[in-house]
Amino acid sequence: MSETKESILILFTERKKETPNTFFYEKKFNDQYKTKIIYISDYLKTNNHNIAKNINDIIKKEKISLVLFQGDGLSIMDIKFIRLIDNSVKKGIFSWDDPMYHHTNRITASACDFVLSGCPISVLKFQELGYKALFLPVESTSSVFKDLEEKKIYDVLFFGRKKNNRSKYLEYLKKNNIKVLECGPYDEISNTFEKLNKLINQSKIILNFTEQDNSKYSYNPLSSFKYQFTLRGRVYFIGLCGSLCISEYDPSAELLFTNNELPFFTSKNECLSLIRHYLSDESKLAEATKKYNIKCMEFEDKIYMKKTKLFINEISKTKNSLILHLPFWYEFLYFKKNIQIRFRQNQFLSFYSQVYNSLFKDKYENKRLIPIIFVFGIISSIMFLIKSPFSKKKI
Repeated sequence: MSETKESILILFTERKKETPNTFFYEKKFNDQYKTKIIYISDYLKTNNHNIAKNINDIIKKEKISLVLFQGDGLSIMDIKFIRLIDNSVKKGIFSWDDPMYHHTNRITASACDFVLSGCPISVLKFQELGYKALFLPVESTSSVFKDLEEKKIYDVLFFGRKKNNRSKYLEYLKKNNIKVLECGPYDEISNTFEKLNKLINQSKIILNFTEQDNSKYSYNPLSSFKYQFTLRGRVYFIGLCGSLCISEYDPSAELLFTNNELPFFTSKNECLSLIRHYLSDESKLAEATKKYNIKCMEFEDKIYMKKTKLFINEISKTKNSLILHLPFWYEFLYFKKNIQIRFRQNQFLSFYSQVYNSLFKDKYENKRLIPIIFVFGIISSIMFLIKSPFSKKKI
């Protein structure tokens, strides 16, 4: 008799056509759990307390024992919202872009029992503060990315958007007679996972760039810095396809590939040198590809999710918060987000219901915040009344 799967509820902030991460998380957890997905954006016609009540009804009806909350970006899912969710269930926060949101995630996570992060460095930062945290790769599903044993007809492949320093690298490689096939997420040749998987299989080397612009994200506390180097899922899912990835340096990836399984470059010259090195010697390319592929299989869902489930099973319910008090900026930030998100969507009843709760029902640890919230709530309510007749109303 097969073992009955434990029921898990995963809460995402919103539906996004362009971002497939929700797809990968559902695939990933379906391997070990009976999974239900909820998008908070579908529930914004009511206030946070009612949303939590609806979720708690679902938890009871479907016998959910584990709830995961998305930590990426600002949403209604702050520490207060998570505390409204049935405390009989085990709670976790998950994030694939934690470096950008770590300063809020580390506070929100204190309402949870554990953390799952797509960044190994973030895992260490959480552990440093006393959290139970585990690295969780995102795009590591072998039913999507797999070795098709295709003939290698392309020397070098780059897929993705041309941003940050990518164009300069690609132009430099072409000037030095390196044949690079380029494609984006909307190109006919690569606009589905099946097509992209085939292209990766047909390529000897795939380029990965890790530089990420900070300056255009005003919310990002790192916005004073021009860029940072962040982990990309392609550094492990390319290996599932039987090809070799060559990556711009990233300290997170270095924590995963501890025995030089992933070749790194830090400049255009180093990138060119690595490509020439492997393309000029088939035996070296084959040896490096095999070593890299074997390592990447450790992150494949069917293997890694067993480790993840074991980690979660060993977690006990957290009794005491890891933080002493909520910072002023955190409470104000999420108060503002809770009403702004409804303001922008022109959710009339939900907006005023949430403003009322914020002014008269929610309890704030920072008492000096109350007059600010009152003034902000009144002003935003007046602005809503003024703009409402000219906006397309949400039903």
